[in-house]
Amino acid sequence: MKVSYEWINSFFKEGALPAVSEVEEKLTFHAFEIEGVEEVNGVSVIDVDILPNRAADCLSHRGIAREISALFNVSMKEDPLRKKIDLSKESTVKVTLEKDDSCSYYVAAHITGVEVKDSPEWLKARLEAIGQKPINNVVDATNYVLFELGRPTHVFDAKKFEGLHVGTRLSKEGEKITLLGGAEVELNNAMTVIIDVDSDKVVGIGGIKGGNLAEVDENTTDILIETANFNPTQTRLTAQALKLRTDASARFENNMADGLADYGIERVVEIILKIAGGELQGYTKAGELDGGNTEVSVNEDRISKLLGAKISTEEVEDIFTRLEFEYSKEGGEFKVKAPFERRDINIPEEVIEEVGRVYGYNRIESKQLDSPEREVGVNKKYAYSEIIKKTLTELGVTEVYLYSLRDSGEVKLLNSLASDKDHLRKNLSDGVKDSLVKNGKNMPLLGLQEELKIFEIGNVFGEKETTNVCVGVDVVGNKKKEERVEAILTNLKTHLENTLGIKFLEVTGNTFEFSLDGILDELKDVEEYTLGNMVGDISYKPASPYPFVLRDIATWVPAGVAKEEIEKIVASHSGELLKRNDLFDEFEKDGRISYAFHLVFQSMEETLTDKAIGEIMDKIEAEIEAKDGWEVR
Repeated sequence: MKVSYEWINSFFKEGALPAVSEVEEKLTFHAFEIEGVEEVNGVSVIDVDILPNRAADCLSHRGIAREISALFNVSMKEDPLRKKIDLSKESTVKVTLEKDDSCSYYVAAHITGVEVKDSPEWLKARLEAIGQKPINNVVDATNYVLFELGRPTHVFDAKKFEGLHVGTRLSKEGEKITLLGGAEVELNNAMTVIIDVDSDKVVGIGGIKGGNLAEVDENTTDILIETANFNPTQTRLTAQALKLRTDASARFENNMADGLADYGIERVVEIILKIAGGELQGYTKAGELDGGNTEVSVNEDRISKLLGAKISTEEVEDIFTRLEFEYSKEGGEFKVKAPFERRDINIPEEVIEEVGRVYGYNRIESKQLDSPEREVGVNKKYAYSEIIKKTLTELGVTEVYLYSLRDSGEVKLLNSLASDKDHLRKNLSDGVKDSLVKNGKNMPLLGLQEELKIFEIGNVFGEKETTNVCVGVDVVGNKKKEERVEAILTNLKTHLENTLGIKFLEVTGNTFEFSLDGILDELKDVEEYTLGNMVGDISYKPASPYPFVLRDIATWVPAGVAKEEIEKIVASHSGELLKRNDLFDEFEKDGRISYAFHLVFQSMEETLTDKAIGEIMDKIEAEIEAKDGWEVR
């Protein structure tokens, strides 16, 4: 979330906060990751990465200001969520909620006689600093409160309703709405919509976006402001189904505090009356607010034990005070209640985590872990899986990690994300065979000229979950292909049998698979793990998204000419496009040597054309032909 430091400062007395760099550092080590800081129109804007557990209270400037207040132990000048609010003035607007769990609470405010115009400069400047485009003073007021308090609200033109009666219901299958901005979407029968009850027309999608039917424009004089507590899960699913994730839905789907609704609408009313004029006719409420947070019991000794540091009672109580946690203490037990907007404090460990992060994890000394009271034995299955890996990799077989989800199997997923991945796999061989096909296309790029050998060790799911081993082989060319594959697999199986000391499956097709759990009892016990060579530093290069091009070149050169001289010519004309240069044939005849190479070309930036590669090959061949006694075959 983009946070204006000027806006944050408005919550504190002048000069109370340090430089933005100190705030950035404090937030990074105690609260949130900072993606960066930039200057926008002379204002420092901090990009704060808010995790889902804190979205309910910290997707707002007030929430970040509250964090800064606690971390720096600096009081806020005025906290908008701690002031007394009054929504007692009743209006003639009616609100009707459908009897389901899609909307538990709804409050509407009715203002008449507003003047829609440009927003004042201070409001426009704050919105523009965080990347929001000002529209008009009435709409901007709702956007302002969205980013100030984290509470979405919406404003309708009251005169565009057939009567002052607003409500919510589930949408009808195939029902359509034209949204603000002009896009039309089709709804299913499981989406919460806001309606003009007298006409039953949809004026907005609950928790996501308003429609253009009751849009505020320059002719608007009377308005309805609404905010509601929509079902978080339903809001997320609706936004996902419509591909319409908005700033509002991002907050609703993270289960904001119910009580924030009243604060949000009163704040919008306050700003609109200030910058657009008009007269408040009153508020109408429907539904119920929840009871807020409950007390959490936390043992004082448990705090120090879990954090690994002795934190005094005074420090713990100071942290609770800074976080505005209500608490009482009896004996060694704290009873703690978080402020209503903190929806993430429900169990003792969450309270302890708050103590730890405010205290500072950097202040907790590193300690050597205690030795286990009893000797931990060798995990036999893990030990043999490592033995099998070591045996196969030493034989030139490459390990692969494949998806556990397939399009068929004995165990079906209840909520699959894709139709071709809606079952847990029943074997490894289906995936290994697919992998052989896909990787076979890249054999030249991998420097494999004759054969491809892969294996996987992983879990399969039938009546019970078991660990299997599968080895697969493919070879280049169709000549005696089955016999060649069988010979390679038989050789690999024989090595495994000799290593494990047992006999198992016969080879069929281009894979063989066996259950490690099924043979475990037959295997000798392992007293200690056998570690292979420890891997040192590993360098990584990103793979190109573009296809490679394969070319062969065969040459005659005088006896005594090394292959490296030809490789040097190839490299000089190919540059970074040459990914591999593999010698695949070499023989002597009549005082000359023949060298034949596989050349693999690939670009990181584009798909290579035949013309581009042809020009490179022409230059290579021309230089070879220009040398005395050299020729391209």
